[in-house]
Amino acid sequence: MSAAVPALAIESLQAGYEPGLLIVRGASLQVQRGEIFAILGPNGAGKSSLVKAVAGLVPISGGRNLLDGRDITRTPAHQMVFNGLAFVPQTENVFVNLSVAENLELAASVMKASRRERVDPVYAMFPDLHRQRNLPAGQLSGGQRQMLAVARALIARPSLLILDEPSAGLSPKLVDQVFLKLREVRDSGVTVLLVEQNVKAALALADRAAVLVEGRERVVATSAELLGDARIAELYLGRHTGKQGSPPPAKEPA
Repeated sequence: MSAAVPALAIESLQAGYEPGLLIVRGASLQVQRGEIFAILGPNGAGKSSLVKAVAGLVPISGGRNLLDGRDITRTPAHQMVFNGLAFVPQTENVFVNLSVAENLELAASVMKASRRERVDPVYAMFPDLHRQRNLPAGQLSGGQRQMLAVARALIARPSLLILDEPSAGLSPKLVDQVFLKLREVRDSGVTVLLVEQNVKAALALADRAAVLVEGRERVVATSAELLGDARIAELYLGRHTGKQGSPPPAKEPA
């Protein structure tokens, strides 16, 4: 596929839960096919609201979203999965009273697909879930539950997987396990966009990242560039470096 058409293009997006009270204030980003892209920034910057607006969960009042070049701005949330976008929320992302197998088979039934067609390939990618397929999802560890949430999303065979705070509440060891699996997901051909508060882990995972401030992108760069710029890290990401110097001016992406 041509790199000229990004997996996701967010163009001057304005969104918020209440009319006239914008949380996302003209954000513009491009996520390229086959990359892992992280959205970072201080609390209250609008990170989760941005990806929820893309997923159809927050009302949009301006701008547009293009998925593989197709306008999905007004697509209802429940229809997004049929357009190639799967969204994994931070909480309540599995049915805790259902078994692992029932969670996955339910997702397959929504897609009107057979278990062999959709569930078996996911088990191949997540062998731990296959071993625990009869266990209620509520009895899984935090990391295993997050794996199940990702697996459920992959049942739809999306071109773009969006995750909101996938490391929330997990130990460092479990974060490493989940992020390693996300790398496998990307390597399987799925573009990954995630919101993260764990800056160090996110930049170790992502190819590129954007720093969101007050509902707009302030810096868009490779993860290596962000990790290497102490002033940006201190000003925008809350990482105190102990180095002196004036903070840089806010930069808009080229």
